[in-house]
Amino acid sequence: MLLIAGSAILLAVPRGIAPTDIPPPNLDGRAFQATTARDDARALTAQQRQLDVDVRAVGREVRAYSEAAAADRIQEMVAARQRITRALAVALRHDAEPLLELRAYQMRRFMVELRRWQASGIESDELTALGGDLVKMLRRNRWCRSGSRELVMDGRVVRVLFKKRWNELTGLRQGPFALTLDEDRLRYGFLIEHPFVRDKQASLPATPKIAAARQGAARLAMIDKLAKRDPAYHDNLARGVVLYQMDRFSMASEAFRRHLATRPDGPHTLRAQNYLKAALDQMRTGAI
Repeated sequence: MLLIAGSAILLAVPRGIAPTDIPPPNLDGRAFQATTARDDARALTAQQRQLDVDVRAVGREVRAYSEAAAADRIQEMVAARQRITRALAVALRHDAEPLLELRAYQMRRFMVELRRWQASGIESDELTALGGDLVKMLRRNRWCRSGSRELVMDGRVVRVLFKKRWNELTGLRQGPFALTLDEDRLRYGFLIEHPFVRDKQASLPATPKIAAARQGAARLAMIDKLAKRDPAYHDNLARGVVLYQMDRFSMASEAFRRHLATRPDGPHTLRAQNYLKAALDQMRTGAI
């Protein structure tokens, strides 16, 4: 009995363990699946019956913008955005459901064309019209595994990223078009793990240290956005992990302290204590 009690005490004593894993958001799988099922039903409805001409006009202009974006034709992109706005003004006189069906149908077609590209390596005109400069973005962000067309994301993330892009392109971000909390959890969770790289950053030379700093800054920005969207997320613990990995040990220790102050009895308590001790140990050795 004494041996067991002594072992428990030893296990509860914080040990300096360097943090490696950023806590993922808590995804409600059933809620996400329900959203997926609704989108699939909408796509099937759009396929089985012809959408209204006003709604199809929006889809046509979305495709035109994507084709221009893939070719980096800026003036055509601007003109296409203006036409999308005008087409939406007409389409929105009706119910929002047909536009939701359009988005779901284009997403479904996009997923089909993406799988064809993965299998063949050929970027079809249809994939370009639906995804724009998608293939370039996948490679720039290293969202394909090295030397292959295998994606580092699963199909759920692809769907959410498509919906987010479609919403941003059309400006339909609120109401029934808004991403659900679990879709945002999945999206931000992926972007924290695999940060987005902007065109300008990709073209700038960088040492490994500078590249790591950019990646860390991108992760911190996504953690902040996720925390605003999902107050239940363990954002301070996540910040501490990223700051530690950036060798910002003083800031990391403060983040771990905030986590322990706000969630003293949570599931990550001992982990945060261990991470805090590791950060303090680094500070004692003279690190930042």
